Amino acid sequence: MKKTLIIIWLTLVPSLIFCQKIEDLFQSSSTKITWLGIDFSHVKLIGDFSQIWGIGSTDGASIKTEYFPAWNNMVYKEPDKYNLIATFRKENIEVNLKDISQINSITPLEDMEALKSPNYTKDDIQKFIQSYNFSEKEGIGLLLVAESLNKLQEMAIYHFVAIDLSNNNILLYDLFHSKAGGFGLRNYWAKTFYYTLDQIKTKKYASWKKEILKK
Repeated sequence: MKKTLIIIWLTLVPSLIFCQKIEDLFQSSSTKITWLGIDFSHVKLIGDFSQIWGIGSTDGASIKTEYFPAWNNMVYKEPDKYNLIATFRKENIEVNLKDISQINSITPLEDMEALKSPNYTKDDIQKFIQSYNFSEKEGIGLLLVAESLNKLQEMAIYHFVAIDLSNNNILLYDLFHSKAGGFGLRNYWAKTFYYTLDQIKTKKYASWKKEILKK
C-alpha cells in the first residue's frame, strides 16, 4: 500500500511543480513570463478597409499576410512605445511570436469580413487557446486575442489573457475596447494595440494586482 501511494505521489508531483499561479505576475518570482503576441485567427473585419483617403482597397488576404505580422512585430520595431516591461512591471519578459505567427498564417479567409462583432465570451477564448500547441511549456504566457477591427466604430476589441503554459488554462482574463487612429492601415490599427497596453499600464494592472493579491 505504501509503495502504491509513493508511486501515485511521484506521478502527481510534476504537475504540482509546473502549475502556475497568477500571483507570480504581480510579485517577485522566478516564474518565466512570455509575451506570445496578438492572435488574429478569429478576428472579424468590419467596414471599409481601404487605405488612406479610400485609395487602394485592402482585402482579407493582404491583411493576413502583410498586416498581421506587422502589428505583432511592433514590440520589436518600436519597443519604447510598445513597452511590455513597463506595462507589466517585470524586469524581464521574453517575446516569442513564433506560435501565434504560425496560427495567424493559417487563418481562414472565409467569413473574416463581417457586419458585426461576434461577442466572444471568456469560454470561447478558452476553447481557442486550449486548441493551440505552444512551444513554450513553462511559466505564464501573455497574449491578446483580437475579436474585431471595426472601421465603422474606429475601434478594436481585444481579449487579454494570461495563461498557464503547462496546460493553456486561463489565469487572468479581461476585455478591451481600444480606439484606432493614425495614417495608413498599419498605424491606424497599431494604435489600438498601443491604447490596450496603455490601459493595462495606467489602470488595469493596479486593479488586477489589488484583486488578486488580496485573495
